[in-house]
Amino acid sequence: MAGGEKKFYQQKTLPSLVDEGPVEIPEKIGPYRVETLLAKGGMSLLYLGFDPQTKEPRVIKVLSPAYLNHPEMIDHFLWEAKIIGMADHPNIVKLYEYGKWEGGLYIAMEFIRGVSLSQFLMQQSFSLKRCLSILLQVAYALSHLHTHGVIHRDLKPENILISQDGEVKVIDFGIAQLHEDNGPKSTRQVMGTPNYMAPEQKEHAANATFVSDIYSLGVISYELILGKLSYGVISLALLPPGMQKIIGKAIAISPKERYQDIVDFITDLTAYAKSPELNKERPTTDQVIELMEIVQRGEQALSTFERPTWPQFDIGIAKERTPEQVGLYIDFFKFSNNTEAVILAHTTSSRISSSIHIAVLRGMIKSLINPYLTSNIAFDPTEFATTLNTLIYQDKLQESFSLSILKLIPYNDTLSLLCCGPSVPLLHVPQGSNSPRTIHSENRLIGENMNASFAETVDTFNDGDLLLLTNLPKEPFEKPLLHTLSKNVLLSPHRLCDVTLEAAAAQESYAHLRHPKVVVTLQRIS
Repeated sequence: MAGGEKKFYQQKTLPSLVDEGPVEIPEKIGPYRVETLLAKGGMSLLYLGFDPQTKEPRVIKVLSPAYLNHPEMIDHFLWEAKIIGMADHPNIVKLYEYGKWEGGLYIAMEFIRGVSLSQFLMQQSFSLKRCLSILLQVAYALSHLHTHGVIHRDLKPENILISQDGEVKVIDFGIAQLHEDNGPKSTRQVMGTPNYMAPEQKEHAANATFVSDIYSLGVISYELILGKLSYGVISLALLPPGMQKIIGKAIAISPKERYQDIVDFITDLTAYAKSPELNKERPTTDQVIELMEIVQRGEQALSTFERPTWPQFDIGIAKERTPEQVGLYIDFFKFSNNTEAVILAHTTSSRISSSIHIAVLRGMIKSLINPYLTSNIAFDPTEFATTLNTLIYQDKLQESFSLSILKLIPYNDTLSLLCCGPSVPLLHVPQGSNSPRTIHSENRLIGENMNASFAETVDTFNDGDLLLLTNLPKEPFEKPLLHTLSKNVLLSPHRLCDVTLEAAAAQESYAHLRHPKVVVTLQRIS
């Protein structure tokens, strides 16, 4: 993503989705069904694929056809697979397999839904405590690599991903090297990214050692704490005093003056994170940022963003929020009578107290729905919404909620929809069609009126049918989403969610929405 022109919530949640151009998209690479092209690099192509057994997304890296007769490039490609395969750590991208296919060579890796650290730095600042947490995760990844003799050699913000759940992942081992230096040789003198390369590595790629990686992490640490990219210009005086010594040692010009082991860097960083100096040295605004991070982490735990394992459905979920947005709840329920339900809600106000309000709503929903989970009583959305509305209205929250309840009844090929608030209708695409239809259900907001009555809409839902549920408002998003869905009905539910949010983000009013945005797609499979 170039520059800082797009706000954080307008950034794509997939890595560098590109115009496919003249590149032909293969149907399969190895055992993986290919959905789309993610990125085109100098040596390789990145595809989004799906595991045929688990239906989980995978990033498939393919050596560009132009290099299939180039022994050096083939060696480097296979070497990257070997390096990733040696690493088994939660903060390092996971390798699933690599091998040959009819179009050459491929590497199948973990798909990480998130954005790079460089994108974060362009759009928002972290609290000092959060910065230290991110840096420690990267340092743990480096410690694991160094223990196995691996020098990354290209550590930079673009190669550090922050997933939607906040987990840090180190990626891109294209120029990594074993300390014993028994990997493939390159005719290229400079390997790496200059702003993050240690002086000795700039002189010659072969000079890179473990302390060269520590230098790169020192530069990243400086940028992360400062909240912006350095572009090679570093002034330690801008940092909190406690961090000046740590980062200064990490980026010392002489390799001998740096940390000789990443464990020592981790030790000093951990000590500072636990010291009273941290609270003394951080600015007042840092406390506000930290408070919002705590609120968002707490709210994140209230919802279920993992795709449920419902055998009769292929499900996709995508969400976007700006750093200050809170007040979202989504959950999936499977009842004992072989029916399922999706509940999606958000607060109508937008303030920090919205996270408390959504927590109260979630508690009420969990309490009311429990009897249906533990017995054969049929879940009745109308009765449920009526009771929930009474509880919310009588509570002292003085808050109302947009709420959607989608109930799926596979044994008689039907669904029911109950929507409270002005959301986009449920979009339904029958199998074999590319013309979405809308299923409407309009009710008052939950908690708005004590005497409100609620009604659900019942419709058909057959094998192969596709559903799209979102909390985006009906105006002006209904028409653009209908158009997007009609053009992309053949995409998997997983990919369709991302395409839908991209289409929504292209609308001018998207930037003014004050609540987190969610898209859920469900395709019924026989």
